[in-house]
Amino acid sequence: MATSCPICEQPIPSTVGHCSVCGFPTALAIEGLRSLGPTGATDAELASPTVLEVRPAPKAPEPPSAEAELCASISRDIRSKIEYVRELGRGAPDPTSDMCQAALNEAEGRVSEALDVLRRAQHSLDRQTDEVLRGRLDSLRTRESALRETGVKFALAGDIARLTDSIEGGQREAAVGLLVETERRVAAFESDWRGLQGLLRQIDTLRKEATDLGIPLGEIAGELSDIREQLANADITEEALDEVAQAAAQTLMLLHEAIPTSLEDELIRHEATLDRYPDDHVPSAAARRLHGEASRHLKKGRLSDAVQSVRELRREIERLEQSRELREAAVGAAPVAPVTPPPAETEAETLERLLKKARSLAGRVRTLPPDSELAREAASQIREVTDLLRNRELRGADQALARLMRMLSAEPGGA
Repeated sequence: MATSCPICEQPIPSTVGHCSVCGFPTALAIEGLRSLGPTGATDAELASPTVLEVRPAPKAPEPPSAEAELCASISRDIRSKIEYVRELGRGAPDPTSDMCQAALNEAEGRVSEALDVLRRAQHSLDRQTDEVLRGRLDSLRTRESALRETGVKFALAGDIARLTDSIEGGQREAAVGLLVETERRVAAFESDWRGLQGLLRQIDTLRKEATDLGIPLGEIAGELSDIREQLANADITEEALDEVAQAAAQTLMLLHEAIPTSLEDELIRHEATLDRYPDDHVPSAAARRLHGEASRHLKKGRLSDAVQSVRELRREIERLEQSRELREAAVGAAPVAPVTPPPAETEAETLERLLKKARSLAGRVRTLPPDSELAREAASQIREVTDLLRNRELRGADQALARLMRMLSAEPGGA
């Protein structure tokens, strides 16, 4: 007979039919105790997932093996090298695939295989890094030599010496930093040098053309000499090259100021010479065309083209003057009857003549292609003539009409 209730665990006397606390029948007490499990739970409670099972405490993890520790050490070394090797950019070695393979082998328990893969990756990374460093160092030396051949010696010897020492001493991280910085400096210097070479070519071209035309250069010749002397010095730094570039830009600006002024003065003299010939004078048509071309080139800032046109214009003017002198000499050898000068024009007659000439030239302007440069310039000249005539500035209007006629003579078939 049970001595305690299986429900409330209160003592049950053997003479009592029910538990005095919960009322459980005393005759069923034995069956109730049997239904309880070893921990005091019922069969239903044992089957319920809410009942916590008593499980043994987890075992402490086993310490890593020597091979696993070596794998971790090599992996850390490779990752640290990847950080600075990536600065090399294109062509830098990449051991990522080997590290992935090693991690997979280690996860599957093949630690020895993982260790072999990591060792090969570490050796390959060091070897490839050295190859890239040496190759890029050779490239720097080649670029330095190419700069010397073009006429400038960049101050690069110290950087190349330090870079060489770092590579030969196995200081890969320091070598990578030096290499990247040196390549950046060389690239910037090459770009600045190409820009300066372009300035120097423009200066040489304009100087030669000015010399051929007899244009005085004054202090510009001294500026050019100073630039050449600075470039002849060894070991030019970025700062020195920038100073030379500024001096070259200043010299080019002086040339662009001196040459147009001289050309404008010369074109004015040639214009006065051409005014001595009638507008329909056929031998002077070529000179008028060249005069118009030179004026347009000069107005647009095309100095080389303007110089070429002026050079050809000189030859035409010289030919015209020689022909005129020959004619005057021939006429002077024969008796010449005195010529009565024509009566002077009144202001009204001059105005009427200029208006007719302006209307005639305006009609020729309208026949030009509307989008052409000549049409735009000619239309501007017509507006200038109109303003001059409106203000009764007849001499200025006559000169402007003469310039316009020379400009139109430059058009094929316009003479």
